[in-house]
Amino acid sequence: MFSAATSSRNRLAYSTLALLLAGAAGAVNATSFFAFGQHLTHMTGHVSAVGEAVATGRWSGALVAGKLVLAFVVGAITAAALLDASRHRRRGRHTPALFVEMVTLGAIGLWTHEHPESNEPTLMWGLAFAMGLQNALVTRVSGAVVRTTHLTGVLTDIGIQLVRMVVWVRDGVRERGLLGLWHKVRELPSAEQFERTRLHLGLVLAFLSGSVLGSALFLRIGAPAMATPCVVLLLVMALDVSPAGARAPAT
Repeated sequence: MFSAATSSRNRLAYSTLALLLAGAAGAVNATSFFAFGQHLTHMTGHVSAVGEAVATGRWSGALVAGKLVLAFVVGAITAAALLDASRHRRRGRHTPALFVEMVTLGAIGLWTHEHPESNEPTLMWGLAFAMGLQNALVTRVSGAVVRTTHLTGVLTDIGIQLVRMVVWVRDGVRERGLLGLWHKVRELPSAEQFERTRLHLGLVLAFLSGSVLGSALFLRIGAPAMATPCVVLLLVMALDVSPAGARAPAT
């Protein structure tokens, strides 16, 4: 994603895609918790729940968590298949996968709005499917550099990169004293070697912003809050079919 062969315009397109989808995932994660009592954008906890349920002999609990994990994997498979089928398009290569995600989220929001007292487990599977699809999509687009549905790896990379930044500035001080400090600090916001760090910081803020917005809207208007990530996905699809989408390399 950030190789020398990748143009700055393509990097900007990828970064915009990732930030928008991270915001959408944050909104989905928040609304899924309020609607179903489950965070469904990441699967670590659900895999652990399978193990805990098996260890304690609660086979029904293992089945429920296992179905969520399976739905996430099926979503990833769907995204990979749709991307392979669209790889020769000049524009809109990612639109089929984004469209499936949008329809899935929209249908879940509509069903939940029409049946507010229902706690249909199929809806949770649908959300897990949509997040698996999105995660696989962004993984393919970014060359496995970026994830948008969970932040564990992103936060780990931020910690590592912050130390690299401090060392980079310190080296400037050692070489040229206060003048070196000034130059390093001034160059830090645009230094190419920290481009991924800036993106990762943006992903955290985008996910957090989506969580705040999704939570606030769900508490205010209920299930129609699911329209928020759908609108974001529409925007991403519009960018994907634009002339900028034709310049992005195939995934």
